Amino acid sequence: MSAAMLTAFLTGCAAQPTQPPVATAPAPAPAPAAPAAQTVPDFTQIDQTSCPGQTASYDEWVARFGAYALHQGEPEPVIRTAFADVTENPKIRDRAGKQAEFVTPVWTYLDRAVSPERIAKGQAKLPEVRTIATEVERDYGVGAATLMGIWGIETDFGNNFGDVNVFEALSNVGYGTSRKDFACTELMSALKIAARGKVQPKEMIGSWAGAMGHSQFLPSNYLTIAVDRDGSGAPDLWTSMPDVFASTANHLVRDGWQRGLTWGFEVKLPQGFPYQEAELDIEKPVGHWQQRGVRTVDGQPLPALPGGTSILVLAGYQGPAFLVTKNFKTILKYNYSTSYALSVAYLGQRVMGGPGVKGKWPVGEPPLALGEREEIQQRLVDRGLLAGSVDGVIGLKSRKAIRAFQQQVGLPADGFATKALLEELRRRAGS
Repeated sequence: MSAAMLTAFLTGCAAQPTQPPVATAPAPAPAPAAPAAQTVPDFTQIDQTSCPGQTASYDEWVARFGAYALHQGEPEPVIRTAFADVTENPKIRDRAGKQAEFVTPVWTYLDRAVSPERIAKGQAKLPEVRTIATEVERDYGVGAATLMGIWGIETDFGNNFGDVNVFEALSNVGYGTSRKDFACTELMSALKIAARGKVQPKEMIGSWAGAMGHSQFLPSNYLTIAVDRDGSGAPDLWTSMPDVFASTANHLVRDGWQRGLTWGFEVKLPQGFPYQEAELDIEKPVGHWQQRGVRTVDGQPLPALPGGTSILVLAGYQGPAFLVTKNFKTILKYNYSTSYALSVAYLGQRVMGGPGVKGKWPVGEPPLALGEREEIQQRLVDRGLLAGSVDGVIGLKSRKAIRAFQQQVGLPADGFATKALLEELRRRAGS
């Protein structure tokens, strides 16, 4: 949005059309009148009592959101300041449909996220923050490995926490994607942060999705979870590592992190393992897996662990297997993607000098295109095995439906979506 457009947008004042020049003899044909400038509505004059839906333009969406925020009691000067420089950004709409953790094979995602270069960056940063991490672990029970893992995956250890203003990012998400309710909720939270006066709207910089600072907190999480550990008067997720690590740890603790419990480890599954049990929502004590013949990746008996644990196979029976605890599932609440959570676990582990994944990924397996993933889901819906929308994201519900089909046709029920699975679904259409 240009400066002139913004002035009209915020005040409702339209620019005057330019007058045609005075004619001289001999008189030329009359010049056509300049088109009247379009008046952009003043948000204070709009009656908008709910989050705006689809609008004819980005400017209209922002105006209607401003009216909604005003109706909700947010101060008019704060709204004006927050949206003073926002512009339409189609790239945000594109990125919203291409999140790597949901469309990239897990082995490719892991190779990029836990690369030798990133491990080296983390190890170089570790001496600078070790004392802070140790103090945060003492107070919250979240170890340095997990803190470093999240920091590294979220922002490459602070090298890239985004360059988009939060108000611009979230208004584009609200206007250009199907996530308007999410955008409105987070924009309202961002306005509340600005209204406190401790963080100026122009300083609220983050990712295309509105996540802010080193630890990529959404505005709503900033309000409820972020910690002002350094006593500056407000949590600073952009320049204060004590605040960043304490806020990250507090986020995990609020979501159920258990002090002293590992995230999990790689395991070796025996021949004939019942893969229908290998899923995040199936929790068993370690003794159950021990009886099933599960061992550590080095062939040793499983260590004793409290509570329920799950077996995770992200690339089917041909790929590595992991035994994960409730703390792994807590990392998932930071970003609900198994590829993301496994990358956090392994990046932190490698930065602290631990091992990487030893099992072999099926790297020769060609990735499925979006249309192919959607077709798998639709065929599972047609067979009555899957309920819900077809979106191309192979999550928990889709994996369960795939397992049900695999069991029906006598395949290993590992829930892994492949081209061979799609061909089998096509072959058995109608059966």
